[in-house]
Amino acid sequence: MWPDNETTNDLIGFQVHADLIRAVVTNAAMLPITIGIFGDWGGGKTSIMKMLERDLDPEQWPTGSSEHKQCESIAVVYVNTWLFEGYDDAKAAIISSILLELAEHKRFGPKIRDGVISLMKSVHWMRTTRLAMQHVVIPAAAAFFSSGAAAIPAALALSAGLTNILPSSCSGTEQETDGSKEKADLEKLIKKDAPQAQVMDVHTFRQRFGKMLANGGITTLVVLVDDLDRCAPERIIENLEAVKLFLSVEQTAFVIGADRRIVEHAIRSRYAERAIEENDEQTKGLVKDYLEKLVQVPYSLPRLSATEIETYMALLFCQKHLKASDFGLCLKACEENRARNRYASFGYAGVRTALHGTDLKPELAGALSLAAASAPLIADGLKGNPRQVKRFLNALLLRKELACVAKLDNIRDDVLVKLMILEYVHTELFTQIFSWQSRQNGYPKEIAELEAMLTGPKGDVNNEEGAKKVDARWATTALRRWIAMEPLLKDVDLRDYFWIARDRLESTFTGISMVPPIVRTVLDGLISGAPPKRNAAMMAAKNLTEDERASLLSLIDQLISRQPEDKAGYEAVRCLIEAGIAGSAEFLVKTLTQRPLDNVPANVGMDFMTLYKTKSELSSILDPAKQLLLKSDTRIGKAAQSAK
Repeated sequence: MWPDNETTNDLIGFQVHADLIRAVVTNAAMLPITIGIFGDWGGGKTSIMKMLERDLDPEQWPTGSSEHKQCESIAVVYVNTWLFEGYDDAKAAIISSILLELAEHKRFGPKIRDGVISLMKSVHWMRTTRLAMQHVVIPAAAAFFSSGAAAIPAALALSAGLTNILPSSCSGTEQETDGSKEKADLEKLIKKDAPQAQVMDVHTFRQRFGKMLANGGITTLVVLVDDLDRCAPERIIENLEAVKLFLSVEQTAFVIGADRRIVEHAIRSRYAERAIEENDEQTKGLVKDYLEKLVQVPYSLPRLSATEIETYMALLFCQKHLKASDFGLCLKACEENRARNRYASFGYAGVRTALHGTDLKPELAGALSLAAASAPLIADGLKGNPRQVKRFLNALLLRKELACVAKLDNIRDDVLVKLMILEYVHTELFTQIFSWQSRQNGYPKEIAELEAMLTGPKGDVNNEEGAKKVDARWATTALRRWIAMEPLLKDVDLRDYFWIARDRLESTFTGISMVPPIVRTVLDGLISGAPPKRNAAMMAAKNLTEDERASLLSLIDQLISRQPEDKAGYEAVRCLIEAGIAGSAEFLVKTLTQRPLDNVPANVGMDFMTLYKTKSELSSILDPAKQLLLKSDTRIGKAAQSAK
């Protein structure tokens, strides 16, 4: 089993990204700069930041080397913005955290502590001026789009005189639990005489902040801003504005890790209140312009290829089965292999060579064979996401262990991997195969029919209409590709595979089935009830991948199942239909026709009839539900009949 943590051990070949970003932030001519490391949840953003933090530490380099000399005057601060989610003022919290981290820096802290205390005192009452903060955001945003960044200080200066930044109790101290006397003394100094502190405008704050860095011998301040995409939309904007408005001075570099779509969703939620009704291009332009003002260099991380997934899995297995020194040899050999040919995988042969031809233990040899055979399946099914790969492997090992304990010797690794990919990504369809095979002694004819249509000499993986004839839910591109991928299942007895899937490990596996943050963000917006958030979520839903749309509909299905009398789930589906999201109309029909209608709110019936009338292009899809409602004697049925 492997922990689900970031790492500075480069198992996925991302050191090259950390090196590139390091080259940018250490180039004085490029400062100040804000770099956005954009990627999917679990795509390796935090690991890159940790590598960057490590590589900017002078102790990482030989004394006297050029790298050591360069890093001696660089201060690095790591900030997890998600820790500020519960604060009444995220701007104050992130600025406080950065200042406190600097005050406690092992090399620069003693030199700049007085400057930190002075700045903290000067901005002591930010939390009590939340109303005034509302007057900062609008003119600041206007300044961005009209005159650019140079106009921001003037806009802020005119904003109700709000010039103080920091809360009375700073985030770094609030998060600290070790009772450090040094930190307690620092908090006392900050609070002492704070009400009498000098009020300053944002421009003055930035000047003093920059002067403090220079006086402390800091030529470059690198701030790593992580987990931004886990925050609520309003917190995302506050954190970005704090970076841009207050802290971006000549010698600073900010590196922000986030899912770009979530950041864009936050901007849209804040500034594009009529996103659905207005021209999409105009809305996209506003979001693009705003993001470009905040992030000068967007850097998108690639998804891992099948060969990279094989290498990653092989190194994970080596880490698990080898002692630390031997694993170190493998890691070094892998790095050398990447330098020679970054398109080649590092597997069984590479591990044996790294260990000087030593015979591998059977469990490691078997694991490396599994990595080679299953990497294409896993890369395709999990979209090359390293975190999901690690969690998937943890679940896979548990399943294999259960099969071993139960003496199920007929369990094939490739079949198990294929089924678990479906369970991981499309749980409801995995359950459907379970139902099919349980009625047919382990050999579902529906799978055989789908495989015949989509594979072989006469098959065609693009045969969407053929797949719909078996079951419309299996007609998406992703699921047709899953059906067609090896191994085919028509001649496999699936009973034992489903036995180990529904035994005691079922809850464990269900718990690791991952919902991407963008999907949860969209759902939160759809059910929020606030028009700006709902409209922004409808726009964001248009950019979801096929798998993410399926995940979103699955969450809505769970919401409706748990709270059948709550309209929120049905309202979310209605919004998706209004936004033209593929599969949403079919989902609504399935939900209404396959569930008891007794507990469904009456106004859902009225909303349904409105949809039926206004979305004439969907009438053939919606008609089965319409006919059912018009015959129903339930609340929803009567409401639909009255709206007919």
